[in-house]
Amino acid sequence: MSHAWRTQPAFDAARPPLSETPTPSLDEMAQAPGATQTLYRVVYERVGRRGGRDGSPPPPPLTVWATSADSLAEHIHHDVRRYLASRETEVTVDLENMRGCIFAGFNNGGGFRLEAVATADGGAR
Repeated sequence: MSHAWRTQPAFDAARPPLSETPTPSLDEMAQAPGATQTLYRVVYERVGRRGGRDGSPPPPPLTVWATSADSLAEHIHHDVRRYLASRETEVTVDLENMRGCIFAGFNNGGGFRLEAVATADGGAR
């Protein structure tokens, strides 16, 4: 039985156009009415065993709107799950240093840097 997906994940070279970029959900916006949304570009340095390690390319950057570090971590978690063999994954985001880590079980599952591309004010409450 072959498990090629575990040893050589197929990274998607293309990302959806900006018009299809995930935005905060209605539930997320209801929790923070009037919150400022930020468009982040997540540039992966390494994800999993092969993505960006040993000469292999990391996954392509993810561009996503988020209102908080927690919501950004959820988007990143959803994006990187397919590249990790571990079912126990956790993503931490440090907006102050514009960096983050991916944990896969008890192992380092990778890292990334963040770029703030744009902001949109939520308006008055």
